[in-house]
Amino acid sequence: MAAPAYTPVPTNNPFSGSFPLPPTDQSPATLGLGYIKKFREERLSSLRPFSEFFDVNRFSKPAGLVNVTSRFNYNLAYFQGNYMLVFLGITAYSLITNVMLMFTVGVVVGGMHYISKVPPEGVVIGKTTYSARQLQTGLVCVAVPLFFFSSTIGTIFYIIGASAVSILGHAAFMQEGVEGDFANNV
Repeated sequence: MAAPAYTPVPTNNPFSGSFPLPPTDQSPATLGLGYIKKFREERLSSLRPFSEFFDVNRFSKPAGLVNVTSRFNYNLAYFQGNYMLVFLGITAYSLITNVMLMFTVGVVVGGMHYISKVPPEGVVIGKTTYSARQLQTGLVCVAVPLFFFSSTIGTIFYIIGASAVSILGHAAFMQEGVEGDFANNV
């Protein structure tokens, strides 16, 4: 008696199958620019005019929790590009005001760029040949203390807190647009 043939059952699992890997002939900088271009096209294309984002006439105290939830649902989707810009601005401010963290990020990015250029046979430093893997380990050993001394965790919490207060505060106090009223009545 022959065993039945296995036929895979189709699933809607986004993690099934293999993940596409970036082409190996491109440098990390080129790949990063591609991601930035894709981000600009997808996320920042929904940027609303600042006169609409800061429309003082539409700010009001919400009536209750139901009203806040409705405003969150509408404003977080409608002003998505603007909120991303607010988050990026707070992140840039945090990096600029924390010089040690900016130096550490520069060291790590520069080290990663240098390591990506290392040939397969390695690089000779002094009389010893180091592979890319050994250089990565050395970079981690240097980066971890630098990130610790540059108060990275405090900066991350500051970015999260400041972004949450400003974005969620704006979304809660900004009234829904007229098109939001029509969408709810349909």
